[in-house]
Amino acid sequence: MQDMLRHVLGYRMTVAEWIGAAILLGTPYLVIGVGWTIWRAEMFAQFDGLHKPVAIVGSVVFWPVLIVAQLCSL
Repeated sequence: MQDMLRHVLGYRMTVAEWIGAAILLGTPYLVIGVGWTIWRAEMFAQFDGLHKPVAIVGSVVFWPVLIVAQLCSL
């Protein structure tokens, strides 16, 4: 088991492979975050000025926490 784990963790990746892995993992996360933000757009009506874009970006980034908070408040 340890030999297999060392083999997997010892695998070297190029910069292009790291970028590709980040895109493959990040795209679904961002798509879900944008969907959550659009679905809950009424949350941003109370914000003005710079607070509104910061709240929107925060909603896209922290959507898992917001979903859990929404479920816990029910």
